Amino acid sequence: MAAHPQLVSDEPKPDQLTKDTVFSVLSNQRRRQVLRHLRDEPEGSNIRELSRQIAAWENDVPIEGVTYKQRKRVYTSLHQTHLPKLADARVIDYNRDRGTVKLTEHAATLEEFLTASDAPAVPWPGIYLAVAAAGLVGTLLAAGDFLPPGVPDVAVAGSLAVAVAVVAGIHGYVLGPESVFPEFDRE
Repeated sequence: MAAHPQLVSDEPKPDQLTKDTVFSVLSNQRRRQVLRHLRDEPEGSNIRELSRQIAAWENDVPIEGVTYKQRKRVYTSLHQTHLPKLADARVIDYNRDRGTVKLTEHAATLEEFLTASDAPAVPWPGIYLAVAAAGLVGTLLAAGDFLPPGVPDVAVAGSLAVAVAVVAGIHGYVLGPESVFPEFDRE
């Protein structure tokens, strides 16, 4: 995945995030939840609202059903660990005195990763395995003369080639052209 090469680098410029920073920020579910909540709040949020929302998600209850203990546990972890880490990574502006939190322009770098993790994963290995199994069955049927008369063996081979090409084409389209031809993605 060519994730914003101009914004993520191993040797960053002042306006870039390092790959290590991106991986570190996104390695924790609570930090991802902070970013998720703030994506929906363009004006920002305060730590109390943020901790209530995250506690609701973690406990699978509506915001109104969050207990003081659940909210306090999240609040403490956000205040002491996660918000400072996100602020150090320059992904959020965190005002400890006011308890306010807002995304910075660097948060856009993480958007591709956050939306990708929200999408259901396509089981590509299983799809390729199913195509291969169908091809094997077709080949065995052709080899054992179990196909209807008039169906040439080359039709089985051609069908398999078309099936593999279609699945690979769809897979490549989903991943993007830079995954199919990575040498063209270089600048």
